Amino acid sequence: MTVVVGLLCKDGLVVASDSQESDDEVGMKRLDVMKVYGTDKFDFTDVEMILTGTGTSAHIGRAVEIISEKGYAPHFTLPRHVADIVEDSLGDMRDRYGEALEEDLELMIGVYCKNCPPAEEGEKPEPKLALYNIYAPGEEETQKVGVAERVEDYSAMGSGGLFARYLLNRLYDESHPTSALTMDEAVKEAVYVIEEVTKVDLWCGGPTQLICLTNDGKLERKQPAEILKIAAELTKLDQQVKESQRQLFSKQSASQKSKDQQ
Repeated sequence: MTVVVGLLCKDGLVVASDSQESDDEVGMKRLDVMKVYGTDKFDFTDVEMILTGTGTSAHIGRAVEIISEKGYAPHFTLPRHVADIVEDSLGDMRDRYGEALEEDLELMIGVYCKNCPPAEEGEKPEPKLALYNIYAPGEEETQKVGVAERVEDYSAMGSGGLFARYLLNRLYDESHPTSALTMDEAVKEAVYVIEEVTKVDLWCGGPTQLICLTNDGKLERKQPAEILKIAAELTKLDQQVKESQRQLFSKQSASQKSKDQQ
């Protein structure tokens, strides 16, 4: 169980997650599970990549190993090529582990391709940067690989995904897309959502993990101290928002009372 958030912004993309893993059978949990992986775990030379996911850390970690093995030889020129490798990797995991592969295993990847080919004259160039949700193979025998869905704005997964999407839906619509955010703003939004979800979801918790990937292929993992500082600043701002809302409700009540007395 977990919460994962991905945001596309005008400067690139941000992927964030909590770090809790729960064991319901023994009634214990860990708060230091690695859930957000960077390019260094894949040894790819022609892409920069972020991967995170839902389900157990063992399954996510094994997926990382298989993706790295499958992606060692290919020459990636488009983000979709990487997504195809991840689809195939989830299919391999299904063949190997069968029912042991939890149904809630889903992956999210952010990809930047360094060698994206130029567009033909009159054609729209292929994007070098993309964000994908990859769902595990279904139970039917005909579906032997995962399914990679391209994300156009934001996405959320895991047990806390529903609440995360609710928070993001309140902030963004067609008039206010995530594509208008700077990288700094997107980082703060992602931290805010993860921190809020961990307050209410029993299966989410621990320090927030976050990696950003810019439009020119620069990958940065935010350090725990920096994330804690952002979270503290957001808590103060949230208190101000709550106070403004209380004042708004008080003004409405006073206005209605005045109308009733007239």
